[in-house]
Amino acid sequence: MQTSELPAKPSTPVAAAERDVQVGIAGLFDLRRDLDNPESIDANVRAGVDVAGTNLWVLFFAILVASVGLNVNSTAVIIGAMLISPLMGPIVGVGYGLAVHDMRLIRRALRNLMIFGVISLVTSTLYFTVSPLREAGTELLARTTPNLWDVLIAFFGGSAGILALTRKSISNVVPGVAIATALMPPLCTVGFGISRADWGMAGGAFYLFLINGVFIAFSTFVFVKLMKLPVRGQVSDRARWSTRLFTTVTLISVLLPSGYLAWRFVQVQRFVAAAGHQVDELARDTRYLLLDRDIDPNNRSIQLTLSGEHREEGIGQRIAGRLAEQGFAGTRVVVRFSGSERVNVASLKQELRQDVLLQVSREADELRTRVQQLQADNERLRKAEPAHAQLLSELRAQLPQASRIVVASGAEPSPAPAAAAASVPVKTAQAVLLLRIETPQPLPRAERQRLERWLAVRESGRQVFVDYVPR
Repeated sequence: MQTSELPAKPSTPVAAAERDVQVGIAGLFDLRRDLDNPESIDANVRAGVDVAGTNLWVLFFAILVASVGLNVNSTAVIIGAMLISPLMGPIVGVGYGLAVHDMRLIRRALRNLMIFGVISLVTSTLYFTVSPLREAGTELLARTTPNLWDVLIAFFGGSAGILALTRKSISNVVPGVAIATALMPPLCTVGFGISRADWGMAGGAFYLFLINGVFIAFSTFVFVKLMKLPVRGQVSDRARWSTRLFTTVTLISVLLPSGYLAWRFVQVQRFVAAAGHQVDELARDTRYLLLDRDIDPNNRSIQLTLSGEHREEGIGQRIAGRLAEQGFAGTRVVVRFSGSERVNVASLKQELRQDVLLQVSREADELRTRVQQLQADNERLRKAEPAHAQLLSELRAQLPQASRIVVASGAEPSPAPAAAAASVPVKTAQAVLLLRIETPQPLPRAERQRLERWLAVRESGRQVFVDYVPR
């Protein structure tokens, strides 16, 4: 019995090109393309987990640098502390240990992270306790209200960090990750809150540190799994299930508050924008003059101070009603009118415009006068250049031994007349000539006197100052 098969369909050039394109695109996103040796990766991670030695000293100095930067509100100094901080090592060790089932590494990383954290808190608390700068600047306050966006920053930053750590050559990704994830400043902010007994600030900053730590470790776990690095330990099914349950509960526990805080952040921004729009509309009303505004998004209250001829009693209710239509019901609007006399708003605005125009005109006149003076000085210097050249040639002829001669023109204020001094100072100035003569040996006194008499006759009309420098 004979059987026959259809011949295989020949591969066309177009189909082959499509396969090459698909392989090429897949290769672009292949995580194992330039992966370092797994043993080298493992050694690098374990080295970053260690506490003793260099890492501990670097941590101590990074804490002090970050604390000073936060205290003086210097962004550049804080960035420097982020770059030198070794805090990320134990966190990466936790995520790596979870992925390769190395429970001993996880325990060591958690223990060392706790040691790092305690040292950071104690050092920063002591610093802020003795620091004379008591007020919290914007850099400190910025690390007390974390939200969902901080979760995303930590996860994406940690992802970039573990990818850079597992490559054959560490690129400039690592410094960027250290700056983006910002582990050291939140811990120092906790120390500031403890030193001031401000537990709300300390709690908010510690939550930001917790977000960064948990999601850097989680991103490390995810990408180590995707890169299929070899397992380093053996765990039972029950231990594996317990680890997964603990990881899931931890992620959800950290994520849920950040989601709520993100929702509140959005609501605050929406309220500020809506309230600002309503207040701006009122400010454009020619019947009123808006003297002051205070928008409090946390308590949903608005306080306005107005002045003008027209005094409408329902302004606050009207603004509150419009905000309620936009979803901000219950907003309290307090409107106060300044003074008991009626004010002509149009006249007042016209006077303000005239005052502004007068001030601008005065400043423009001063600038114009200054420009004219500078132009005159420049012209005077330009005209003095040939005279300076002639004087230099004459001085060279008389002092061939001089190694250097410098000539400059200037002016010094003249003493005001007695009559003017009693009332308004008179701004006068007299021209002076400045000379600097450098010679290998000090000039004899007779030579200097002869030179000065000659200069006094030659430069009649202006005073001459000569500086003799033996060199």
